Amino acid sequence: MKTYLHIYEVDADDNELIIKIEPLYCAERDSNVINVTDKDYTPSKGDKLYFLPGVNIPRVKLKDLSLQHGIKTTRNINDATHIFAGKNTKDKITSGTWYYSIQTSAVRAILNDPELVMDDYYKENLTQALEFYTEDEIILDYSAAGQLRNSELAFVKRYTYNSVSRYSSVYYSVDSDHTDLFPDILTMDIYDESKLLKHINGDDAATIDATMFQQISDMFKSSDSDNHILAMEIMANSNYIDSLLYLEMLFKDHAGKMYNCHTRNHVNFKSLLSYLGKSKNNMDTNVDDIMKSLINKDVLDTDKINILMEHYSDEIGRRGNSTFFKVKSITVNEETLQLLNTNYVYEELPDFVPEGVVEIPEIHGDLVDLNSLSPGVAEVADVCNESAQEVELTDEDIEDVFTNIVRNELKSELIALEEQDEVSGLETNKEPEPEEEIDNNQTTQTKDDDFEWF
Repeated sequence: MKTYLHIYEVDADDNELIIKIEPLYCAERDSNVINVTDKDYTPSKGDKLYFLPGVNIPRVKLKDLSLQHGIKTTRNINDATHIFAGKNTKDKITSGTWYYSIQTSAVRAILNDPELVMDDYYKENLTQALEFYTEDEIILDYSAAGQLRNSELAFVKRYTYNSVSRYSSVYYSVDSDHTDLFPDILTMDIYDESKLLKHINGDDAATIDATMFQQISDMFKSSDSDNHILAMEIMANSNYIDSLLYLEMLFKDHAGKMYNCHTRNHVNFKSLLSYLGKSKNNMDTNVDDIMKSLINKDVLDTDKINILMEHYSDEIGRRGNSTFFKVKSITVNEETLQLLNTNYVYEELPDFVPEGVVEIPEIHGDLVDLNSLSPGVAEVADVCNESAQEVELTDEDIEDVFTNIVRNELKSELIALEEQDEVSGLETNKEPEPEEEIDNNQTTQTKDDDFEWF
C-alpha cells in the first residue's frame, strides 16, 4: 500500500483552473494492501497483541492462551509488540474503487506553465502536495479525468493529451474509519493470524489421526445434522499442525456438508478456515490444494504423500497430470496384457536421481554374470576386496600354502591315531607307552622310510 495523491475535483471550463487534491492510502489490485511478514510467532511473557479488523481469534481460547503464556491484548496499536492481520483484513479496512490516472510530470508541468491561471489557494495546496511526492502517477476520479482530458485551456491541453489514462483501474483505498492506522502501519511488522492460530488450541488439543479421520468421515456421511455439527467442532478444536493432512482431506471429501451446516459461521470454525486460507463461502479442496497447504505449513513428507495415494490414487490417475502430480508410466488393461503376454509399461518420465546419492545397480542373474557389468561400474572383486588387488601372489607363496594344508592334515591324522592307541591300551590292561615328544620345529627320519615327522 502506498500514499497516492488523489485529484477528486477539477474545474477547467472557464479561463481559470481549479484542482482539489488530497492524499489517499491505497494499493493497486495486484499489490498487497498490507505487507504481512513471513516471520513465525511464539507466545512469550509480556507480549502485547493488537488485532486488525478481520482477524478471527476466539476470545475464549485467547484468554486461555493469555493465562498460559502471560500475554495481553491491547486496543492501542502504538502499545503493541505484535500486530496481526487476517485473510479478511483487506475487505474490512478498504474498498475497491475504479480510478483513472495522470502522469505526475504532466501536473508539475501545468503548475509551472507561465500561462497558468489558478487561485493562489489551490496553487499553494498543489505545490505543497507535489513537493515530496515520488510516485509516477496521480489518481483521478472519473469526472476529474474527463475535465482534464477535454479542457480547452491551452496550459492544460498541451500537457494532458497523452498523459491522462483512457481506461480506469481498481485501487483499494483505506476507509475513513481506519485512516488513523496509517501511515504508521506501513512501517510495522504485520503477522499473519495463522502464526497465532496454531497455538490457540493448546498442547492438549486432540490430533486427528487415521482412526479419528474415519470416525469423523462417518459423522459427515450420517443423515443427522447433529453429527455434522459435532464433526466440525472436533475439527475446529484439534491440533491444527499435527492434524493438517487429515483436516484438508476432510474438507476435500465433505466440503458440501460443511457449507450446508450453520456451524461454519461459528468463530471456532472460522478460525480453522482462516488458518487454512479458506473462507466459509469457498471450502472446496482438491489434492493440489492439500499439497500446497502441506508445503506452506512445512510439514510435507513421503508418509503424507503415501496416505494421499492410498485415498486418491485412482482419482489422480483418471485426471492425469496436475500441478503437483505427474503420470510417470502408462500401461494397458489386464485383458490387453494377456493378449500381449507381456508386462507392458511405457515410461512417461525418467527416474529422479536424488542429489548426493550414488546409485547402485541392481544385480540380476548368476554370480558368473557379475563381471559383465557396464564399463565404469566396479566389478565384484573390486567391490568385495579392493586391497586384495594390491598384492600379487608368486608361485612360492602358492606352494607354501599347499604345504601348510598337507601338514595340518597329517597332524590331525597322527592325533587321531594316538587317541586310538590309548583306547586299545586300556582295553588290554596295558599301560600305554610314553608319548614321544614331537618337535614341531625339527624333523626326525627313520631307517626304513624317508617320511618326515613334524
